[in-house]
Amino acid sequence: MASISHAKKVVFLGDSLTEGVDGASYLRALGALLASDGRLPPIDLINAGQGGDTVLNLARRVSRDVVPHAPDSVVVFIGVNDCRTWYVRRSPPSLATVRSGYYFLRRKGVWRAITPQRFEHGLRALVDDLRAQTQARIALCTPATASESRDPRAERMLDQYADAVRQVARERDCALIDVRAAMLEAIGQRRATATSGLRLTIDGVHLSDGGAQLVADVFHDWLLTQFPSPDSV
Repeated sequence: MASISHAKKVVFLGDSLTEGVDGASYLRALGALLASDGRLPPIDLINAGQGGDTVLNLARRVSRDVVPHAPDSVVVFIGVNDCRTWYVRRSPPSLATVRSGYYFLRRKGVWRAITPQRFEHGLRALVDDLRAQTQARIALCTPATASESRDPRAERMLDQYADAVRQVARERDCALIDVRAAMLEAIGQRRATATSGLRLTIDGVHLSDGGAQLVADVFHDWLLTQFPSPDSV
């Protein structure tokens, strides 16, 4: 009797970029790539994204949105909102910053800025909690972009969150998926060809079709290293 091959389960735990409601969905693009690639076994891509989430919000819903799936892997893709909580508190008061601060306070339960140091601490605790509650391998992603290069200050701040991800990945022996490096390379290539305007995002943060495809390609390459098909080894 032939053995039954069960699909691998990968939970993508993140914010609106993962949820895919605003802008294009990288998980939809990734699903299309997997459907046409015979090098990978069946993989169930589980969307555990929620708009506006920070690393603190992810920690609050591990038992609800991750544990029941008994995943083989968990991909943590977070950081832009965390950076935003810090950015608005370091910016001159305006209607936009007041609204943003109110949103994180009232809607997301984030009472103070998640600085890079707090983000690193929260990410470390999240990894430890995921390992305590699941048997999954964990991959940490650097955040993509805060402005698609239109706001150098925001991008410099986001670099600190990306560095925190890299640090925790080293400390906790997690896989590192450097989405930010791929995003910055693509932005640099666009500049080199004198192409202006938003191309990878629709608003500086949420992905356009092109940005979603770029992120999907990065995750596809990572999945090839994690789940090689028996026919390809």
